[in-house]
Amino acid sequence: MKKYIGSIFSRRGLSDNRSLFLLCLLLFCVSSFFSFWVFFPAEVLQQRLVQEISRETGIPMRAERAAMLVPLGLKMDITLYPDQPGIAPLAIKDLQLTPVWTSLVSRNQGINIKGSLAQGDVGARLWRNGNIYLSLQDLTLSLLQEAGLDYRFGGLLNVQFQGEELLADAQRSQGRFAVEIRDTLVFGLEQIGLSPELPLGLLQVNGRFSEARVSVEQLVATGGVLELSGGGTLLIGATPEQTRLNLNVRIHPTRQTPENVRDLLMLTGVRPGPDGSYIMQIGGSLARPLLR
Repeated sequence: MKKYIGSIFSRRGLSDNRSLFLLCLLLFCVSSFFSFWVFFPAEVLQQRLVQEISRETGIPMRAERAAMLVPLGLKMDITLYPDQPGIAPLAIKDLQLTPVWTSLVSRNQGINIKGSLAQGDVGARLWRNGNIYLSLQDLTLSLLQEAGLDYRFGGLLNVQFQGEELLADAQRSQGRFAVEIRDTLVFGLEQIGLSPELPLGLLQVNGRFSEARVSVEQLVATGGVLELSGGGTLLIGATPEQTRLNLNVRIHPTRQTPENVRDLLMLTGVRPGPDGSYIMQIGGSLARPLLR
C-alpha cells in the first residue's frame, strides 16, 4: 500500500496524473462547447434578431433555416419586404452573422454580415455606434425589381457604401457611396416608340450624403448608345413623392445612337450645343421628374 501511494506521488506518477487531468479537462471543454452549439435555440435567437432589426428599420422581413456557426455566429435565410414601389422582395440566402473579434474587448462592438442576393454577393460590417460599411458585388439588377414594371433596368450592380452614425441623430449622419452598373439596359421603351432594349454600357454614380441631402458628384455612362455625364443634389424625403431632384445631365449622342433616339431628344425642346450634346435640368420629385 505504501509502495502504491508512493508511486502516485512520484515524479512519474504526478506527470501521468497531470496528463490525465488535462485530457479530462480538454474533453469536458470540447463536449460542453459542442453541447452548447448543438442544443442552442438558434430559432429563438433568429426570431428575436429579426424582430429587433425590423423594429429599428421599419422593414418587414421573414427568416428561416436558422443554424449556429462555429465558433460563434448565426446562419439563416432572410427575405426583406421593402415598402417601396417597384422593388421586389429581397431574398438573401446563407446570411451569416459573426462578431468582429477585435471589437469584443471595446465599447464599440461590431458584426460581420455576408450572404448571397440576386445571384451576387452581399457583405457588410455594422458597428454599435451606427457606422456601416456595405458592399454589393455583381447583383443581377433585374431580379431586384418587380416583373410587372413598365420600365425596368438590367445589368450587374456593384455598390460600395460607407456611412457614419446612421443610427444616431439624423443631423449627424454622413457618408459616401459608389454605384456601378455594368452592361446597363433599359427595358420597356417600346411604349414610347423606341427599341425594347436600350443599352447604356457602363453607368457610374459617385457621391456623398449628409443628413437628408445627397450630392451626386459624378454621373457617367459610357460604351452605350448615348454618353451621359452630370451631377446634382437630391433632398431625400420619406417617400419618392417627397424626394426632390436638382440634377444637371449632359447627353451626347454617338455613332451608335438610333435615329428614333435622336428624334426623341429633339422633342424635349432642348437645343443641342455646338458639339451636338444636350444639357438638361431634371427637377421635380423622384416619383414625377420634370425635364427643363
